[in-house]
Amino acid sequence: MRPLDALVCAVAAIALVSSTARAQQTPTPLPQGSQDDPTRLPELSVTAPARLPGARLPLSSVPATVDIVPADRLRGSGAVTLQEALSRLPGVTLSDQQGNSWQMDLSLRGFRSTSVSGESQGLSVFVDGVRVNEPGVEEVHYDLLPLDDIERIEVIRGPAAVFGRNTLGGAINIITRRGAPPAYEIVPEVEGGSFGRQKYRLRVGGASAPLDYYVGGTFFREDGWRDVAASRIEKLFAKLGLKSGGTDASLSFQRAENRIEQPGSLPFSDLRRDRTLNYTGGDFFKPHVNVATASLRQELGASFALSLMGFGRWLDTEQFNVNQAGPNTRSFTTTTSAGGTAQLSHEGTVFERTNRLVFGVDYAHHDVRVRVFEEVDGARGPESDARDNQPAVAVFLQDTLDIARNMLRDGDRLIVTAAGRWDWLRHDIEDRDPVDRPSSSGVHEFNRANPAIGFNYNLSRALGFYFGYSEGFRAPGFLELTCAGPGAVCPGLQAGVAPDPPLKAVKARNYELGVRAHPAPWLEGELALFRTDVIDDIFSVSPTGTTGLFFQNVGNTRRQGVELSLGLKPWKVLEARLSYTYTEATFRNDLVLATPRLTAGCAVPPCTQNVRAGDDLPLVPRHRLNASVDYHPTSWLTLWIGGSYVGAQRLRGDEANEEHTLGDYVVVNGGGRAQWKTLEAFVTVNNLLNNAYETFGTFAPNGKVAGAPVERFLTPAAPINVLAGMSYRF
Repeated sequence: MRPLDALVCAVAAIALVSSTARAQQTPTPLPQGSQDDPTRLPELSVTAPARLPGARLPLSSVPATVDIVPADRLRGSGAVTLQEALSRLPGVTLSDQQGNSWQMDLSLRGFRSTSVSGESQGLSVFVDGVRVNEPGVEEVHYDLLPLDDIERIEVIRGPAAVFGRNTLGGAINIITRRGAPPAYEIVPEVEGGSFGRQKYRLRVGGASAPLDYYVGGTFFREDGWRDVAASRIEKLFAKLGLKSGGTDASLSFQRAENRIEQPGSLPFSDLRRDRTLNYTGGDFFKPHVNVATASLRQELGASFALSLMGFGRWLDTEQFNVNQAGPNTRSFTTTTSAGGTAQLSHEGTVFERTNRLVFGVDYAHHDVRVRVFEEVDGARGPESDARDNQPAVAVFLQDTLDIARNMLRDGDRLIVTAAGRWDWLRHDIEDRDPVDRPSSSGVHEFNRANPAIGFNYNLSRALGFYFGYSEGFRAPGFLELTCAGPGAVCPGLQAGVAPDPPLKAVKARNYELGVRAHPAPWLEGELALFRTDVIDDIFSVSPTGTTGLFFQNVGNTRRQGVELSLGLKPWKVLEARLSYTYTEATFRNDLVLATPRLTAGCAVPPCTQNVRAGDDLPLVPRHRLNASVDYHPTSWLTLWIGGSYVGAQRLRGDEANEEHTLGDYVVVNGGGRAQWKTLEAFVTVNNLLNNAYETFGTFAPNGKVAGAPVERFLTPAAPINVLAGMSYRF
């Protein structure tokens, strides 16, 4: 029996005995117990079936796994970054190739989301309905997102049709705060801690019908625990809202200007000597963004509602890379984006059956310009200059219908959900490279219709089953198209320099089977079995292990596994959460890939490796375990402790699975939070056991050693550190 099959059987047996369901999700309320029952786990609804916020649906009607992280859980997590706040969810793993927590890669069910433009992406991220994946290569700059101004986060697993392209592994749907009564509230906050961390924040908000308002400003800086590893984060978020009768409207503005130094990974020979070193001190990322968003939801009568959203987004970034083996690179990217979504929803009955219908249209236009310079001793060399004019249109439809009741027993329900989305995208690339070499200019069009269907069978209010099938689609990004093949290796992870072989669009087929149960007010959980088959997957390849890379289709890959989670609140003073994920991420066909791992062993680079069907994808641990306990000894004090186990992972560059793995590790965090009237204080201790471990690994030549031998390059995790803060509400 295969390990996955054995695990599925074991976990299924446990689930049937315990009748559990997911701790952070919304069970259908049970008849017993008061809503004020102190042992009742919190109940939430989800906006998952809609592209825009507003419509609500109980999780018992959603044929997919959804995690919900409300604002109070975000505040209580002690997380500094958004990635850290999500790291305790089942199936989520972080890796830190840049060496700075603000730019950690996030992996969900083996699909990555990262700010690094040299990575293949598989998740979509939305803020108030605005898609924030960058048009260059679908990367996400998490440091720009308004973490302190978030009302809730919904993580939808699998290719969700209404969220569109790049949603191969799932979508992260972020909903920001708006003002609430009283008429005004002023909250200053201050934080400080290890590694020179300082954070100053002020938020002001309130509501006086029909208007509400909210403004939040944040300044954060730290020196970092490694050499040349400082960060400076500056953010402003403001929202003005109106609620009157059937009208709900808002205007929001976001601004962020950051500077993040990137110590990156270390050769193993340096890591053993001093984990605080910086191999190529001087790398940094400097983004500046402005975003304006307008939203309207209007009740039309007869159970219809119209939702409209429009946005404008202006982003400038500078990336500087120090290269030990060649010239340094500096890139400038300017992105102007605008677009909107119109969504019509209806909640009513069809043949006396409850029905929820969502229909919508998406439009976005992106204008991207990327310039890359090589620098030697501060002098700029030849420039690569490319521009992409990128329009995108989509139409989506989703319907959820209660088709049967009382089939096998009184009170049971069968719900069917059918959805579809058609996406069209065009890249009009203009290569302005002044150097006399072949041009990468051209027009590339991609379109696809993706269906989804799912069933929920709720045996009772305490137990429900679901099955879902959905398809996903990802068009190659601008930089992927201009860096597609060994003849078009791109310096600095950026603009193209040669005509490239065409990349195929990525397709995904996802199957998910799950059970949710809520046998008592104090116990809930969920078991999910998933499999996602990816066709024509795109892989980033670094032949030398330095900043140059290219992209290629690698045929078929697969992510499959099991997610199990439990939530318990047996007494009003104690709450516990436990989750386990087994993920098997593999290549499904034989292929040949370039690798820096064998540079010293081949006559003519790039050196290659033979990858076989069944080999593991790099940087995807098979095992992930989370556990946490919250203790409330009094009404004003909460103490918590949480731990994570992350299994061994293959290093990037070892797709053939021939080298030692990146070791497994355990990390434990803890802290406390106290609130007395309008004064609140907290303390968080990260890596409580001070474990030395690494979260990212690759191969590259060590240019500081004679002969430049190839070594493992690993990114060390931060040692034990403390963060404390307080706020006062006027």
